[in-house]
Amino acid sequence: MPATAVPLPAERPDIEPGLRVDTLADQAYLKLRQALMTGGLLPEQVLTVREVAEEYGVSLTPVREAIQRLVAERALTVENGRTIRVPRLDIETYREILKIRLELEPMAARSAAFRMSNEEMDRIDGVAQTHFAAIQAGQAHDTLKANTEFHLSIYRASQEAVLFGIIESLYLRVGPTLNLLFPQYCGGLTGHETHLVAIAAMRRRDGDALAKAIREDLSEGANYLLRLLKP
Repeated sequence: MPATAVPLPAERPDIEPGLRVDTLADQAYLKLRQALMTGGLLPEQVLTVREVAEEYGVSLTPVREAIQRLVAERALTVENGRTIRVPRLDIETYREILKIRLELEPMAARSAAFRMSNEEMDRIDGVAQTHFAAIQAGQAHDTLKANTEFHLSIYRASQEAVLFGIIESLYLRVGPTLNLLFPQYCGGLTGHETHLVAIAAMRRRDGDALAKAIREDLSEGANYLLRLLKP
């Protein structure tokens, strides 16, 4: 996918419990972080401090601090000391991340099945319907955003903070590269159908079945993406 510029998502992300938001740098960090995790930024897209500052309505210094944090997390890169770029994962890095995700995400889902409230199940069901509507409308970013919310909502319900934090860090790395799934894979209903299987397992509080559905969902998309990432 060419690294054409896309507008930075300007909406304020939902604030996750435990994340600091008391400074402008924190706010800029959260917005960039959310854009990366949900595919709001493209692989190889170049950012400028001024562009981000203008989009988010803050000064240059908080944006520089936010970018430094994301570079430290390997979610952004700085080339030649100046060019800020969204990484595109190579196939070996993606394979490594996928291997970890296939272990940790089903683990979190299994725990979540027993700890999730009925109200949260209803909300996640609504997210799945939002995902379906975005697929039907051909809205790539909205589809990725809803897919990320669906998965992370389940894992957050595990109430295992360390595990959830590791999973989030993986989404931060892989989010932009998931744009390569469009339009072919994410234009179909395979992901939505697997989400419905996951919801049914969630409603039954069947941890093993929910873990299996999550693993299958990850594997379906990964098989397609791996073909695209081959040199």
